[in-house]
Amino acid sequence: MTIMSLLVSGLFHIASFFIGLVAIVVLFGIVSRTKDEVSRGFLFILFALIAFVFFEFLQIFEIYQIINQSILADILGVAFVLLILIGMWQLRSLIRGLSDFGQAFVLTSNKGYEDKLVSLVKNAKNVCYVTLDKSYEEVTNMLKTNNIDSSKVQFIDASGVKCDADNCIGISNNPDEIKVAIDRILKEKDLSCVIIDDIAGLKNIEKFELPKFVQDTSSLIKSNKVQGLFIGRMENLEKETINDITMLVDKVTGDVKG
Repeated sequence: MTIMSLLVSGLFHIASFFIGLVAIVVLFGIVSRTKDEVSRGFLFILFALIAFVFFEFLQIFEIYQIINQSILADILGVAFVLLILIGMWQLRSLIRGLSDFGQAFVLTSNKGYEDKLVSLVKNAKNVCYVTLDKSYEEVTNMLKTNNIDSSKVQFIDASGVKCDADNCIGISNNPDEIKVAIDRILKEKDLSCVIIDDIAGLKNIEKFELPKFVQDTSSLIKSNKVQGLFIGRMENLEKETINDITMLVDKVTGDVKG
């Protein structure tokens, strides 16, 4: 190797060494402030960075011929890769959790409405079902017809029809009361998904205020670390309203093309 290449290589490893040291300090702070699987994931990455720093340290000494490269450097290189992989595997729960908290606008036609709704309830666990138009009895009968047991679903009925079931609370069709009820239920029960069916059934609100309701409710649901699904039947919504809501949620699914 030429003197210039030795100099460049040495400077690269020195820079990597100090970057690794800074990363260790940052990761140590993260590990000390997190718990459980997340903490373990970051801890493995911290160990990986420590192995990386020692690896770079040996590389610097080898380049300037202070010591001969030993098998220890190779071991540290392998350890760095393995620890990074283990750390990322441990952090999968965090990554999965973040994705699960996404708020979705589920568009459907009147024709495909029932199938879409049944599919959502069937594939979700620990559901809070907020019905704004149909009554609790209508919804449960629909689910029963499709062989879905609704006894484990928590209902919030804002249709105006009284519900007496243990898994249902009746409220008025008012935006503020709906948000309060959702927040209370999410704090009281171990739920993972809120289905709001459907947003066009919201009363005591102007049409132009509907996107704001979705935005506020979406933020409320996400703050409780729960996924939110806002059902929208295209025939009941203006195109401008659909476009506005689309800009406010994490994703749009269903009959996007109509």
